[in-house]
Amino acid sequence: MRAPALFAALLLGACFATQVHARKNRAVPTLDPVGTWTCVVYGHPAFGDELVLLDVARDGTVRAAHDRDGEISPWVGLTSWYVDDATMTFTDPHSGRAYEADLTFETLGGRWRTPTLLGGWWCSRGGDDFAPKAEKAKLESAMPPLLPSFTATPIYPIKAIRDAKQGRAMSCFFVDADGNVVQPEIVELSDEIFRAPILNALARSRYQPLPHAQALRPGCRSFLFRLEPLAGDASVLE
Repeated sequence: MRAPALFAALLLGACFATQVHARKNRAVPTLDPVGTWTCVVYGHPAFGDELVLLDVARDGTVRAAHDRDGEISPWVGLTSWYVDDATMTFTDPHSGRAYEADLTFETLGGRWRTPTLLGGWWCSRGGDDFAPKAEKAKLESAMPPLLPSFTATPIYPIKAIRDAKQGRAMSCFFVDADGNVVQPEIVELSDEIFRAPILNALARSRYQPLPHAQALRPGCRSFLFRLEPLAGDASVLE
């Protein structure tokens, strides 16, 4: 009877070690999401880029206010926010968007999705005086626009042309004070064959620098890989 008992003890020990190892490898949040944020929401085909104020409270509540034609709407409540494995989630019941944010990033942001749409959202911290009555100029100063200096176009992969593959993608990223693209993330990708060309193009792209910027500025770019049916030429539209 000692052999089965010894085997069981070894098995339990192995399971415990596996669980400890898994816990050690779990992502640890480094960003506290509580506070007022000035956010840009990208990717909606009808509304385009939207400027949003987001108020994340310690008690788990989230409120949002939207910039509509220069006027800031009253606060509206969203669902409570939760964190699991350093991923923050909450939902806007008015638009149906489910938001995700990776709290290992330096600032708040990530992706949103509905049953039919996918996009990105990125924020910078706002001051305590931000409220729905804030002027649009204050919002724009808190989130300076990204002005491209050089926008590189991805190279259409030769294998994709041979296999007659077309596709689309969206990438969200940050821009540092020198205008370099950092921390790019592919939030939508129809085929893995287009990932490397997109990342290479983002690495070559530059935006106008803001030497006095206190935080990384968020941005997104969408890509459409299309084969021209008549000439047989490949093109990338953005």
